[in-house]
Amino acid sequence: MNKKYLWATVLAALALNAQAASLDVRGQYRTEQEKYETRYLLSHELSNGIGGGVEYVVDHTSKSGEGIDQSRWKETEFELYYKYKVSDTLTLLPSVLFQDSKSAGDIAKVGVRANWAFAPGWRLDGRIRYEHKTRDTRNLNKQLDNDDTTRTEVWLRKSVNSDIDAYYNLRWDHKLANYAYPDASKNIFEHNIGASYKLNKTFRPYAEIGYLPDALIKDKVLTNDWRVRVGSVINF
Repeated sequence: MNKKYLWATVLAALALNAQAASLDVRGQYRTEQEKYETRYLLSHELSNGIGGGVEYVVDHTSKSGEGIDQSRWKETEFELYYKYKVSDTLTLLPSVLFQDSKSAGDIAKVGVRANWAFAPGWRLDGRIRYEHKTRDTRNLNKQLDNDDTTRTEVWLRKSVNSDIDAYYNLRWDHKLANYAYPDASKNIFEHNIGASYKLNKTFRPYAEIGYLPDALIKDKVLTNDWRVRVGSVINF
């Protein structure tokens, strides 16, 4: 059986017994890339802590001759995780993911996340993940190699009240082999701030602004990028 359909079958079976399910619909715009993107994430979790999700991403563009109405498949990602509650304030979530990407091919990911409610209304989350690309590409020496990376992230979250949540997120990606990001470094960082509002028990809209320093080369010049995301989580 094709592995994509195998994962889909497993997740569909879990959905039948899901205790909590949600659909996250998000639009994204990168200012310097001038590209739109739409993401759909269906997630669910069992009462025993096992959960999973399917993420489907569609790529758009705002360049001359093409608008947001133009669309093409970008990637699909499947995730399985286990939520282990260490204490009333600390939770661990080991996870495995598989991504089928148009540009990078198949990517296998394994990682762990920790959520720590260290004070009333405050939470600190951390995640580290290893990402293995199954398709070899040419490295800086023009030799076939594997562009594996690690991703480390930290979130500082604040519940303003029962309806409004806000956060700051720092992301750090590091290349493990002889590859480099646009700034010729093995590391790239991004900074994100966001907030969500509980409209009712079903809808929670949110917005996020991201700053990506030295993220791309545009017109032969190393350029910073900004990313705007707007979406809503739909619980059912």
